[in-house]
Order: sequence, then C-alpha cells, then structure tokens
Amino acid sequence: MAGRDIYGMRQVVLIVDDEACVLDLCVAILARAGFEVLRAASAEEALRVGRLHPGRIHLMLCDVVMPVVSGTVLADQFECLHPETRYLFMAGFPDNPEIAERVVARGRPFLAKPFMPQTLVRKVRDILNSGHAMAALA
Repeated sequence: MAGRDIYGMRQVVLIVDDEACVLDLCVAILARAGFEVLRAASAEEALRVGRLHPGRIHLMLCDVVMPVVSGTVLADQFECLHPETRYLFMAGFPDNPEIAERVVARGRPFLAKPFMPQTLVRKVRDILNSGHAMAALA
C-alpha cells in the first residue's frame, strides 16, 4: 500500500529544506503518494516539529546544505528525539565536501537535486522498506 506501513498505518515523512519551492514540491509529491507529510524550513523548525509530533516519524527527507545547521548535524540532533527515524539526504551541490564526507562516504542514503517525482517516491519507499536506521549508517 502506498505510503503505509505493514499495519496499514500512514507513514510519516518530515521534509526539511530551506528553499520554499523545493519544500513545497516535495510535500506535494509525497502527499500525493499517500504519505503523511510534516514540513520544516530550517533545522530549528524541524526539531520543534520533532518535539511536538505525538507519533512516530518514519523518515526525514533533509537538505544537507542549509544555513546555520546542516542536514547531517540536524539528523544527529533529531535522532535523540526520534531514534526510529530513517533518513534520506538531498542536495543540489554533490561536490560539497560535507556531502562527500558525511553522507556518501558513510553510505547514507542520498538523492541529488534535481530529481524526478517518481525517483523521490521510489527512494523514500526503498528506504522505508529496507530498514536503514541512522545508527546502522553512522
């Protein structure tokens, strides 16, 4: 079932991106695919959403390159709030040293921008079905 776990419950995806157009597009794509979508335009907002959300957050789709706090640092902080959350990192600058060091070299799931809607949905489903928890990728 699209966007649902093995018990038929809607899977929750938190999308974090400081670019409003990317955030809006990802929200629309994943909502249309059947996921319950939460959104945040900054790391601070994502942590607030994580503290306030009463249930499980199955996956965080997070931009790596953001002002103030990067996506990988955010994920490290978020793991304390929701240790069950899986992560998919994305960036439009794949040559950025942080991406090479903290994402690709560690085998963390990564999606280069721009991407097609079906690629995003497939990647999210693959991660949720594979069980890639952050602890296993650190």
